[in-house]
Amino acid sequence: MRKLLALLTLAAVAAAILAALALAKTKSVGMGDNYFFNGTVTIKKGSSVHWHWANTQNLHNVVSKKGVTFHSKTGHSGNFSYTFRKKGTFTIICTKHPSVMRMTVKVT
Repeated sequence: MRKLLALLTLAAVAAAILAALALAKTKSVGMGDNYFFNGTVTIKKGSSVHWHWANTQNLHNVVSKKGVTFHSKTGHSGNFSYTFRKKGTFTIICTKHPSVMRMTVKVT
């Protein structure tokens, strides 16, 4: 019985560690009216960035400038995720406010 309990404990700890590692592969970026909460996010190749905005007064979206190609839907509220599969430094903008709503994603 003690061996079974020890084995179950070990399995639970391993599952918790794997879950934590999986969550660490995604960085969240909040957005407000005309700004990203993070100016720069650094992630490892194969990791994701998740952008979210809710009930903003202005319309917003998330668009890559070059190097990678993606474009979220435009709205007052939204969520968008992208997995970066190559290393580099990427500029992300909101096309509704490109001069003030910019951020950088660095992928190592």
